Amino acid sequence: MKKRILSILLTLCMVLCLMPTAVFAEGNEDTPTQALTSVDITFPKPEEGKKIGDGSAASASGLTFLEFGPALWQQDGEPKKLKADDTYEKDNIYLLYFAFYTQKPITDETALTFNGNPITRYEDYQALAEALNAYDGKEDAYLGFVMFSEKGTGDPSMKDLKDLYIIGLYAIIRAQEAQTPEDTVKEQFNLTSGGTYYFDLSAENILGTVNDALPDNTMHYVPFTYAGTVDAYKLTSAMATTEEYAKNNKYPHSLFVADYAVTKDVSWDDLNGENLIFGKGYTANGVGYTLRAPSVGSGRTDSSEPYRGTPQSNEWDRMLDKDEGYIKNWSDMYSWGQDTWSTSASRCAVRGYDSARYGYHYSSWYNSVGLGFRPVLEVLNPDTLGFDGLKAVTLDLGGGKLGDSSEDIQIIVKNDSEFTAPASDGLTRPDGNNEDYFMWLGSDGNLYAPDESVPADVTKLTALFYEQFNLALGGRYYFDLSAMGIPGTVNDALPDKTMHYVPFTYAGTVDAYKLTSERETTEEYAQQNKYPHSLFVADYAVKHTVSWNDLHTEGLIFGKDYAAGGVNYTLRAPSAGSDRTGLNESQRGTPQSNEWDKLLDKNDGYIKNWNWMASWGQDTRPDNSTPFRAVRGFHSARGWEFNSSSYQNGILGFRPVLEVLNPDALDADGLKAVTLALGGGKLGGSAEDIQIIVKNGESFTAPASDGLTRPDRNTENYFKWLGSDGNLYAPGESVSADVTKLTAKFAGGSSGSGGGGSSRKPSVTYYTLHFETNGGSAITDMREENNTRISLTKYVPTRHGYTFIGWYSDHNLTNQVSEVSLTKNMTVYAGWRADENPDIVVNPFTDVSEKDWFYNDAMFVYKNGLMLGTSKTLFSPHGTVTRGMMATILWRMEGSLAPKGENSFTDVEAGRWYADAITWAAENGIFAGYSMDKFGPDDPITREQLAAIFYRYADYKGCDMTAKGELDKFRDAGKVSDYARAAMQWAVGSGLIQGKPDGVLDPQGTATRAEIAAMLHRFIEKYELVQGKAPGGLMGWIDPKRLQIPKTGDSSV
Repeated sequence: MKKRILSILLTLCMVLCLMPTAVFAEGNEDTPTQALTSVDITFPKPEEGKKIGDGSAASASGLTFLEFGPALWQQDGEPKKLKADDTYEKDNIYLLYFAFYTQKPITDETALTFNGNPITRYEDYQALAEALNAYDGKEDAYLGFVMFSEKGTGDPSMKDLKDLYIIGLYAIIRAQEAQTPEDTVKEQFNLTSGGTYYFDLSAENILGTVNDALPDNTMHYVPFTYAGTVDAYKLTSAMATTEEYAKNNKYPHSLFVADYAVTKDVSWDDLNGENLIFGKGYTANGVGYTLRAPSVGSGRTDSSEPYRGTPQSNEWDRMLDKDEGYIKNWSDMYSWGQDTWSTSASRCAVRGYDSARYGYHYSSWYNSVGLGFRPVLEVLNPDTLGFDGLKAVTLDLGGGKLGDSSEDIQIIVKNDSEFTAPASDGLTRPDGNNEDYFMWLGSDGNLYAPDESVPADVTKLTALFYEQFNLALGGRYYFDLSAMGIPGTVNDALPDKTMHYVPFTYAGTVDAYKLTSERETTEEYAQQNKYPHSLFVADYAVKHTVSWNDLHTEGLIFGKDYAAGGVNYTLRAPSAGSDRTGLNESQRGTPQSNEWDKLLDKNDGYIKNWNWMASWGQDTRPDNSTPFRAVRGFHSARGWEFNSSSYQNGILGFRPVLEVLNPDALDADGLKAVTLALGGGKLGGSAEDIQIIVKNGESFTAPASDGLTRPDRNTENYFKWLGSDGNLYAPGESVSADVTKLTAKFAGGSSGSGGGGSSRKPSVTYYTLHFETNGGSAITDMREENNTRISLTKYVPTRHGYTFIGWYSDHNLTNQVSEVSLTKNMTVYAGWRADENPDIVVNPFTDVSEKDWFYNDAMFVYKNGLMLGTSKTLFSPHGTVTRGMMATILWRMEGSLAPKGENSFTDVEAGRWYADAITWAAENGIFAGYSMDKFGPDDPITREQLAAIFYRYADYKGCDMTAKGELDKFRDAGKVSDYARAAMQWAVGSGLIQGKPDGVLDPQGTATRAEIAAMLHRFIEKYELVQGKAPGGLMGWIDPKRLQIPKTGDSSV
């Protein structure tokens, strides 16, 4: 290998092989020209992020540039040839070859340097080769030689130029971090410069007449531009600023500058009287500022454009030097500065009016409508705040306006700290809204009144100008639809297929239209018939394979009466729009005041589980003789399509909304949430508490036991609800209005008889279960009646640096238990195992527990970034994965390599998140399309397709493909398609696919996210892949045996 390094390097410079005769120069006796005493070759030092270029930036005193060849040095490997557009990467070592020529003699006494560093000269190729091979990558090296050619280079472009001295230089240099120019200031905060942010100046007593150009004349919302960090001076008292003062007092500081002169017709003296010239303390959302005028200079440059204030290190010019657009709305409006004019102590500098840079001066007592106060906000204590100390929080105006705009705006808060919900003053209510109600809906789902404290993790607040009920928006509540006669096939994804417990999300009050009969919805109809009403929306399409006509026959399209918990509702389909506008995530139904879009406008998470399941809407498609009806969802939450009203399909269903009737009669506190503790039982796969809605202040009916799963090993028939009032209630019995929680009791025999009055009081003994967590997080004691069986699996404490291994009945931790039966006061003790890695990943998913067969697989792919959740708290293990998603997973495993060719599939849109992944997977033979031009990126992937994909991927990785499993042991082996048989045999033989519990492969079945996580985990462990840097330089999953470049064969750079 080392012997061929030099030949590889020399191919970078063709000039060397073009020289017909050459001898190493010791001078030429026939050349009378005086020899060069020194040659200094200069070239910009490699810095991170800079382009390598074509070498034209190189120069050498008295020499002519001939050739340049850049390469990335690889120790014990082949240098990688680079192009001019490539950029330097920090800490990589670069091999830069330069060639220069001259007719002036170069002798042994000629000093050769590169950027001032001595070049080590070698007498012949062999010596140079040995030096190159000995290079260890520790320090920069400069290796060169000098050649003399009587006949020139042989290059026709050089004509008859002869008797040439040629210097060849190999500079081996490590790229450094980019250096900051002296006139560039390092930014103090990781906040976008040029962004517009709003501040409340209403309480700052700013004198003058409010500028009527402001979007909010109350000054609760004043727009500022973040100019970032400037190296400029400021003043603390009246003075004419000298260059010496400016030089001695300039310092880096970060500024927001108002987009307007906030007041006008105000004098410098009056502003100074309120401390607004040199600085007044101001605090907003945990961040301290100084509110003041900017420094602007005490003089100006000559009248030729562009003007500058002098000294030029004033804040006004420094902001404009960064971006001419940072100071806005300067036309016909001067702004006072801090500085006294250099020629008159009674006159103060002003800027703007004729141009952003223009400067002038007025008497400090003077006021005029064309002269105002444009403040800056200087951020105090930047070092204490830290680089990430400022956070932007978005305010969605929720249909209201600031000035004439309804666009989102942003405010600045201190990162990782609580902040105060902003005022409603200054905002205009939506048209036709005359209510007094106002709240902010946080991105955490909670409501906040102005001036209330908002948690640090909230990133967005949405203005709500009207809510009919004080109920938590975005909350999940369960309703019993079992008796509603909904046609179709029950959705298997429901937690309770008997539909006694159907989850709905409370979306609150929307100003939208609904329909009462079949019709195309026009904009005129929508505007005339939209009204505020409050909706719960089902978390699933509760039934599928059902036509619009069949639902309509049952009264479920336009509304069927429904009552629960003393509250009356209409159960129906939502309005969805008769047509659409936009594409993908920007798609909307039209009219846009339909209920579906209004729900998503409030929060795009209110409609759940829309992927691969469309939902019928009320609306009729316009201008079509066939009765087409709107459907929503499937590819995206906003997706709008249409189908014939008689059409049925397993991916088209009924997702109802519940509209609360008679809201005025109920009043704002009319809806109450009652918690149902499942008492060790389960709803679907979860034992977590759930909630139902009842009418506040009235008794309600105890819910059914149907749909709930009894605790493990509980075979009794007993079931009662234990109320928070201490009474027992059988399903269907009336529950006292003051009850806020019902706990399911699956054991208890004959104690407690139900009924009314005191007879409901059971004669029972209660015991306490105490959790001793042994250094872990606290778990609240449980107090339950005698013989209550308690499953301990859902009580999991946490402790940094340790993994919880279970509960024990004794403090010596010898008897591990998973449940207890309370027959006395008891204590259980937590057992822990110290982690090798204390920063082990924490399970964020509420639908993945340690009891699940796929738990370790889900944690592995999550920890390693191969698969993320479908939300912050959901992994959706039983959900599907599309072909596009699977291609993207494998692509990411390879380090997101750029595809070499162009996408050939017409159904893979350029720019889509999966486009590069699919192109890469197809060109490497890992995925095959359905045809030359059809890929099906949104189609769910089957188990046999998955086996074939992993088979091809393993071949691509160079893995051992000899494993071959026996398929005949599976009952449905004959269902494996011919194309997938070899792949399925390999997958079974490799242990990647193990079959389902009922002894089947289910090759045509849709692969779930849990199954794909398991295959990824098994594949990586089977072939002992690790995450590391592959030869191409990208991070990926690679065979550690392939980390070193093979040392066989010859190739050129």
